[in-house]
Amino acid sequence: MTPIRTAVTALALLAGISPALAQTTQEPKPAMKQTPPPPKPAQEIHFPAFEEKALPNGLRLVVIEQHETPSLSLQLLVPAGKVYAPAAKAGLADATAALMREGTQTRSSQQIAEAIDAVGGTLDTAAGLESGFVSVLVTSDQLDLGLDLLSDVVLRPTFPAEELDRWRGQTLSGLAIQQSDPGYLATAGFQRLVLGDHPYGMPSSGTVESIQKLTRDDLAAFHQRRYIPNGSILAMVGDVKALEAFAKAERAFGAWKKGEEAPIPEVKVTPKRRIVVIDKPDAVQTEIRVGEIGLAFRDPDHATSEVYDAILGATPSSRLFEEVRQKRGLSYGANSEFRLAMQPGWFLAGTNTKTESTVEALGVVLDVLRDLNARPVPALELAQRKTYITGAFPLEIETPDGIAGKVLEALKFGYGKEYLETYRSRLDAVTAEQVASFASRRIHPDQMLIVLAGNAKAFAKDLEAKLGPFETIPVSEVDLLQPDLRAKTPVTPETPAKTDK
Repeated sequence: MTPIRTAVTALALLAGISPALAQTTQEPKPAMKQTPPPPKPAQEIHFPAFEEKALPNGLRLVVIEQHETPSLSLQLLVPAGKVYAPAAKAGLADATAALMREGTQTRSSQQIAEAIDAVGGTLDTAAGLESGFVSVLVTSDQLDLGLDLLSDVVLRPTFPAEELDRWRGQTLSGLAIQQSDPGYLATAGFQRLVLGDHPYGMPSSGTVESIQKLTRDDLAAFHQRRYIPNGSILAMVGDVKALEAFAKAERAFGAWKKGEEAPIPEVKVTPKRRIVVIDKPDAVQTEIRVGEIGLAFRDPDHATSEVYDAILGATPSSRLFEEVRQKRGLSYGANSEFRLAMQPGWFLAGTNTKTESTVEALGVVLDVLRDLNARPVPALELAQRKTYITGAFPLEIETPDGIAGKVLEALKFGYGKEYLETYRSRLDAVTAEQVASFASRRIHPDQMLIVLAGNAKAFAKDLEAKLGPFETIPVSEVDLLQPDLRAKTPVTPETPAKTDK
């Protein structure tokens, strides 16, 4: 993976783009049971010092000097994620971010690409749950060009009509594929149902209906409202002096005008058992998603949730992996995640399995959750899981883009350098008793939302016998814009009309 792709992955997660649950189209085979080696002592974390400055317009600047290599990472985080897009315009945040780099008042799409390619750099944009971002990676002697391109894309995009038409066509083709992908439908359907009407649950890539209706004016208006300096953070990490970086960043962004900040709606959902089956008769596997509303990033239980997640499904040899794959051979993988944000996101555990083992695999996932609620985690298992996640942290900050991503995450949620410095000690302090308390207070296996995507007829009788009544939605009637997933009228892809505006 190239440095910029590493940066994009890290920032995409920060912005709110969760990685897809592991999927497979092959029948799983039982795996050999292996005993992991005992954990090694965790490395001490030394996070590099950084300097901060706030511009009069509210833009926060952060510089971290890293002179080991002549590279420079510029990453700008802005309050422009999907949470700010109207429900009927799902996909608007993604569209705005994607098309910002396709033409500005001073450069065409081709000129932007040629300018960054000429110096061996990269430029990327994306949007996610709460944030949008622009990332530029150049050599340190190209700081001026990097800031010039960054500010041009952020401050002066024109959203050319022909580029919007091209993007729309590509997106509709992608949506047609996603609409037939049980893995996508299960995950997107889960997020929509678990969050109710909250915009966190809206599909980031939109739907056929919403993408068809997006206009250039929609993109320009969203950009004007949400790409604002107040609430934005620019991290500059690499072979650069802080004073020079501050001065040049202020010249590039000092005239950026403040906008109106918008609050994120409060998440209010009561846990309640609900089973929804997205019926896809031609499916040979079933995608399984189980979960509920999770935690906010600043929740006091954050550190404990990381350890719980590592034990459950977020790391190799986790309990879900051991029980679903290693012991029973029901799937190639099983995992879990907490999506933490300003407001509580979601907690999700998932796997996939061949159709005939749907109810068995679902039962195993629920049993693993219940078991973590019922008994303390053994000391060796707890130590191994904590060592794994604390050991991974230093690897995440080995490059300028990795450092920038971690700094932006901390600052976005109101923390500073001390938060990064104490990462390992916070996790080390989590006890088995705290994990047990967290599980009993925050995880409710018998009240969770269950979403299955597969051939309903093949497992319906067994599912009802084991877990009771459930709802069925034919795949042709799924509409992710609707809180209950049920389309008012069947939605099918159409040839996109040319853009008028």
